[in-house]
Parts: sequence; C-alpha cells; structure tokens
Amino acid sequence: MMNDSFMKTIVFACFAAILSLSGCAVMDKNTPAWSQYRTPDQTHELRLASSSTGTGEPVLLIHGFGASSYSWRHIVAPLAEKYRVITIDLKGFGDSPKPQDDHYSVYEQARLVRNFIVENDLKNLHIVGHSYGGGVALAVSIYLAASHPDVQKSLVLMDNIAYPQELPGFVKVLATPILGPLLIHTLPNSFQVKDLLKKVYFNDDLIPQSAIDHYAANLAKPNAKYATLATARQILPPDLQEFSNNYANLTIPTLIIWSQEDEIVPLAVGQRLHEHLPNSRFVVLSDVGHAVQEEKPALLLPHLQHFLADQTQHHAAPSR
Repeated sequence: MMNDSFMKTIVFACFAAILSLSGCAVMDKNTPAWSQYRTPDQTHELRLASSSTGTGEPVLLIHGFGASSYSWRHIVAPLAEKYRVITIDLKGFGDSPKPQDDHYSVYEQARLVRNFIVENDLKNLHIVGHSYGGGVALAVSIYLAASHPDVQKSLVLMDNIAYPQELPGFVKVLATPILGPLLIHTLPNSFQVKDLLKKVYFNDDLIPQSAIDHYAANLAKPNAKYATLATARQILPPDLQEFSNNYANLTIPTLIIWSQEDEIVPLAVGQRLHEHLPNSRFVVLSDVGHAVQEEKPALLLPHLQHFLADQTQHHAAPSR
C-alpha cells in the first residue's frame, strides 16, 4: 500500500513533467466529425445501463465525465414525485459496457443516447445534461430536432462543454501519452477520485466519503480506465466550433444553469451558449462548484422543478 507521502511524491513528479510537457495532451485526430454522424444509424450494438422511477413525463438525466448515474442521487427522488425520471450510464462509465474501441466522442455517446430514446419510445421528453453529458445532451437534441421533432419538450444544460476551450488540467494529464496511462494505473483509485472531486467541488469539506468510495469502485471495473483515457482524448471534437453553428436552430425551451465559480467550464461558456440558443433562460449560481447536483442539490432543485413545471403546463416561452 502506498502512503500519502509517497503518493504526493509521485503527484509532484508528474506535475513537474506536465509543466515540461505543456501542450502535449493529444486529442484523437481520428475522431469522426459531426458530418459523419448527422444521420445516426439504427443499430443497437451497445445497450446503455439505465434506471427508471416515478410516473409522468420522462426526464432523462445524463451525467458528466468520470461520473455515472450516481451523480444524480440527490435529484432523482424529488423529481420522481411528478415525473418519470430516467438515469443512464454513458458508454464507458458506471454499469454500461466499456469496449476497448476508439468510439467515445460526444457524437458517439449522443448516437447511443438517441437510439436509447427511440428504442424506448420516449415522448414529451425533458433532457438534462451536465458537463460532458451536457455536450451529449446538446448533440442528442440536435439529432431529435432533425429526425423526431415531436419527441423532445425541453432541455436543461448544466456547466457543459459547448465550444473549443482550454482543457482542465486533469483532462490534459489523462490525454497525454505515457503520462495519462501511468497516472491512472499507478495511483490508488480513491486518491485519484478525491483529487478530481476537489476540483469539482467549491467546498472540499462537502465531499462525502461515500462518493469517493463509489467512484473509486467504478474506476476499478474492467476496462473503466481504458474508457476514461479514451474519453479524455476525444472529449472535445475537432469540429466543435463548426458543430456549434447548429445551436441557433435549436428552438426548444432551454434552461442553462452555471456556477459562477466553475473552474472546469468557465462561466463565459454558459453566457455564450445563452446568446446562441434562441429560446433559453440563464441562471447563475454562487458558492458552488462544477457539479451543483452533487455539492448543493437544494440550490439546483427549485430552478429545475420550476422550469420543468413551466414546460409541463405549456406556459409561455422563457424570457431572456
């Protein structure tokens, strides 16, 4: 077993290497562009793990990078009082399959989620996406607007990727050849998870040991580390700027929720997204980090419940 002192020595050595290798994160240049995904196929070669609770209009929750449906644990029960709440694990995460292939991009994940929606004949659908999962939610919504325009009723985006940006340091590390695999296979899972959650949370004192244990167990599953590394290399599609031109055509009611203190996806991204989505409202939260649904769910729930109630009752389009 490694003691804390030895682990810190490894981490400091790795950060020194990162500084000397600045800019060496390697994005997968072979990631298929949106043009190759515009018409998603109907094959169902991979089935995503999912769970459903409650009745009413369906609300589909899509988690972020390194997480799983567990990240919504504080949100499911309150929403299930009025809605059918569906959580999924994206390919490579949680209980979903983790094949050793090179198809872990936002577009591939969106294709699989779109197929899940069609397979399960979901109607009057509300989609909620966080971080990497918010990027997936955007792509799914664009898919549905083109192929099944009557399926989706609303969209909620939370601190999500949407445009080319500087990668967070921990993603840069994972996407760096040699260094990424070295770290993820050398450091104890619980140490990696705790370090990541410290970047996600605004207040480290609110990080529960149960969350560290859960995500560490997920990372120990067969091929989970392979999937994490593959996703890190493909987390920002090379044509993301071009893809963002689709946002102006997405007219469903959209709620954008962002943390003012988010250090992973800056507030400026949310502001820009609000400007480009024509039927959106923008909510900024304070004193919370990148994942409000985990750190301060009570801060998120009133905004989420009010917005969903508006759409369910066919109220007027949200104001800007």
